Amino acid sequence: MIVSKPKRTTIFSLVVFTLVCGFGSLYFLRQILSDPVGTWRYIVFGILVLTTTILLSKLLFGYKVIKISHDQVHIYYPFRFFKTVQDIGNLGAWQETIVNTNKTEFKQLKLVFLNKGYVKLSNQENSDYDKVYKYVKRKAPKKEVKE
Repeated sequence: MIVSKPKRTTIFSLVVFTLVCGFGSLYFLRQILSDPVGTWRYIVFGILVLTTTILLSKLLFGYKVIKISHDQVHIYYPFRFFKTVQDIGNLGAWQETIVNTNKTEFKQLKLVFLNKGYVKLSNQENSDYDKVYKYVKRKAPKKEVKE
């Protein structure tokens, strides 16, 4: 059984940055309530609230666990209360995108199913990325989409 879920370092860094933005927005809210003069405080407060909201939604709704075993792909979104099981035969297409950056290589694997959407994995955000890639390449080689 292959289990791919977000790495702890990714979750930790997103949580820390979300907390910093959240406390920064609370600080600017306190400043605005005590002294409402200064338009720049409203602008910084708005940017921090927007950033906090986007990061929080990324954390909660983007968290996914993918389990692959016995020619089935189990996709589970715990904060959305959504779970689906797809056969590897229902895989319509898959594609690996590789982007070379300065020091590292970013890889993203996109699995598109025939009846219920798609799921994306990346080597920097998800654990066991290489195992998932090798499994999909072995089980569905003809469904690979070349760039």
